Parts: sequence; C-alpha cells; structure tokens
Amino acid sequence: MTRDLGQGQDDRQARKEELPTASGDTVAHVDNLNRDDFYREFVAKRKPVVIHNMMSEWRARSWSPEYFKHGYSTRLPVKQGNVADGQLETVSLSSYAELLERYEAQLQAGSAPERPGYLHDVPLFRVIPALRSDVEPFPLHLFPRWYRQNWPNYVQFFMGPTGSVTPLHFDTLLTNNLFFQVAGRKRFVLIPDDQRGLCYTYNWRWAQFDPTAPDFAKFPLAERVTPAAVVLEPGDILYMPPGTLHHVTSLSLTISFNIDWHTAASAARGMTSVARGAPRKNGYYNLVSLLGVGLGIPDRYLYPLYKSYLTYVS
Repeated sequence: MTRDLGQGQDDRQARKEELPTASGDTVAHVDNLNRDDFYREFVAKRKPVVIHNMMSEWRARSWSPEYFKHGYSTRLPVKQGNVADGQLETVSLSSYAELLERYEAQLQAGSAPERPGYLHDVPLFRVIPALRSDVEPFPLHLFPRWYRQNWPNYVQFFMGPTGSVTPLHFDTLLTNNLFFQVAGRKRFVLIPDDQRGLCYTYNWRWAQFDPTAPDFAKFPLAERVTPAAVVLEPGDILYMPPGTLHHVTSLSLTISFNIDWHTAASAARGMTSVARGAPRKNGYYNLVSLLGVGLGIPDRYLYPLYKSYLTYVS
C-alpha cells in the first residue's frame, strides 16, 4: 500500500479544511489500494480513507450536464429544499442537466438564481444500464465477493449544483460506504460513530447539530465531537466505516455515486440496531444482507427482497 508521505502530506493538509469545532484525526490518503490492506488497515479498524488513482481510466470522468443533456428522457426524483425532508419533484435527466447548466452559468456571471434541487440517492445504473460501461474497470476487489457480480444494482447516484448540502447524518443500515467522486468537488465533514450521542440525532439517522456552523449554546454536548474535514476531488474514492456521521457540501457542480455494503460482521451489528431505535425495516434489510454476505445465499434470491431499501433510502 502506498501512503502519502513527503509532498503527499502537504497535499493532504491543503485538502483538509479547518472547522470551527475541535479537529480530530486527519483522514488517511492512499494511492490505489489492494484488498488485504484495505480490510486490514481500514475496514477492520473502522478508519476512513481517501483512495486516489483508481478511476483514471473511466469514461465517466467526462460526465457533465452537457453529457446528460441529450437523449436521457428517463424521469428521476429530484430532492427539493432540505434533503432530510425528502420533498421530491420528478423531472427527466436531460431537463435537469439543462437546468443545472443554466444555473451554474448564471452563478459564474455573478447573479444569484434560485438553486435547483438535488438529484440524490438515485439508482442510476438500474434505470440506465448503458451507463455501467462508463465506470470500467470497477474496483470490485474492495467489495465482499457477494456484491461483485451485480454491483450496479446497489449504486446510488448524486448530481447537483454548487452549494448543495446533505445535513449531518449516518447511513441508516450501519453499512460500510464507498463514495466515488466522478466530477466536481465535495467537502465531507466526518464524525466517528461513537460520537453519535453528542450530535443530537433525530428520526434515527439525522443530526440536529451542524458541524460547519456549530451552535454550542444550543447543542453543548457537541463541543466534545472531533470532526475531520476532507475535500474530494474528481477521481477520489472515500471509504466511510459503518455509522460514520457525515455532512456533505458540494463546492461546485458535482457528480458522484456510492455503494452501501455489508460484511457479515457489520450486517450482524446492524440487526441489533432495532433495539437501539432503528426502524423495524432496518432489521429486515440487515437480515437479508446477512443471509447473503454471511451465509452466501445468491444475490438472485435476495436482491428482490432488498430492492425496496434502495427506493426507501431515496
């Protein structure tokens, strides 16, 4: 495994943004990553990491509003307002791409147009399978074997304008998360899972505390959190361990996707989360995952039982 040493440390510091809260450990950066190092150094130790240079051959690196503006009539749900509220408006991908292009041009010209909604948590490769070839070669070695054959089914896609924000939250099933930054720049503020009780969570997965504009008078426990900020550049992959709270801001127009995935150990932990306040359906989806990654029941039997989770997240 190649770590960022020497000049790489300077680059890492330049990409770590200071926050008005106490800073925690910096997020590790590596070039490429083999399976053994990934699971030993990061998954097993529940440590986040940014992985560079694993998407350089992807045609998807040319994705942009212009790319999607013609010929993509598929209608997709766009989140309006606060992402946590889940207010949706359905538009065609082509129309949304046009809207984004106009908005960004107006922004560059110095005007202040109304920000478009955020295409958020959309199962893109299920609804437009032809796009799968744009992300080859895909780093399947980072995923448990059970996910590899049908990995596109588990992708959730994001495209949105400069300034789009996803408030502080954690992934509801307490899955591992690999996040692929295709175009544009996003800032993640990460808070470890064991500090969830300091973040004033509600509705299980969302947090009232905003680490980018902390109000310690209103949320005094949050003074003890140790956030780390990292900016993802095009071509970066971010690994977040189960339960990691993350606040996400688009620093430019961005295109990205992620895959939530379980190991047998994380699926088993996720099943117990119902006793700690998780929705009952979480126990069901985590059981389905455990039957796959733990017992090896083929995806063709389990995916139909899990598919509604991907809509539920959206």
